[in-house]
Amino acid sequence: MEKEKTSKLSTATRLLELIARGHSKSDIARMAGVSRQAVTGWCITGRISKEAAIRLANATGVSLSWLLGEQVDEHSGLRPKEREVLEIFNQLPENEQEKMISAFKLRLQELDDFVEKYITRRKK
Repeated sequence: MEKEKTSKLSTATRLLELIARGHSKSDIARMAGVSRQAVTGWCITGRISKEAAIRLANATGVSLSWLLGEQVDEHSGLRPKEREVLEIFNQLPENEQEKMISAFKLRLQELDDFVEKYITRRKK
């Protein structure tokens, strides 16, 4: 419940940030396909419909994740670690990228197998 409150407050903060950048509530309403009163409500409650959020993110050029208050890059929607991994990955030659993908898949399978084995053992 606490995370939900934080997320809603962050969403309201993001909307207010868009307004501070020069988008009026009327502009935001037009972009999202809603009334100005709906935008006022979003700024108070931090609650916005998925459809309106998608339209607004697309119209303003921000990521949906950012608009919804997640701690991500405003435009790419990536968390710092995701961006770091992607930047490193993109520097690798293509054949090395393929090897890294295989290694990640293998490691994920190993973790899945370990968890499954642990859960099975714990049920006894």
